[in-house]
Amino acid sequence: MKKIILLTLCVLIFNCKKNSNDTTIPNSYKTTKINKKNTKPNTTQAFLENVKNLEKDIATNPIEAFKKSASTQAKEVIYITNDNLNTSLNLAKKHTYAVITVEDHTIIKLNLKDCKPSNAWDACMPKAEGYIKKGDLIYQNDYCNNIIGLPDNQERILYLF
Repeated sequence: MKKIILLTLCVLIFNCKKNSNDTTIPNSYKTTKINKKNTKPNTTQAFLENVKNLEKDIATNPIEAFKKSASTQAKEVIYITNDNLNTSLNLAKKHTYAVITVEDHTIIKLNLKDCKPSNAWDACMPKAEGYIKKGDLIYQNDYCNNIIGLPDNQERILYLF
């Protein structure tokens, strides 16, 4: 009995010796300081710099990783429908970068200087490059209506940076 009490007492003493100034901060409040040891760009920055950087992303689904990081980094996030696409693309012209994702399987970066009319979307659809995920990432370089498909119930999100 004495051994159990002694062991419990030792455990308490060692646990109480931890610095009382240590506090646990939830992940949502943590910030990362950028220094020479931590200069690896995240998925969003890497994709915006060069679309083909997505192939180098080690995430299981780099499109999902992009969506997660872009949702906090984008200046504006717009859920695209057939009704709001035209005004959303006009708004995108005021930003440096525009990216559209479809669910977790398609991601494209838009070139808003070159567009082609689309009857299905009732808008001038810009040239785009990006990827469709069908097991592996398949590179695409075409007008965005040919990549994102016809208007339907899929979640399409426009990220403006």
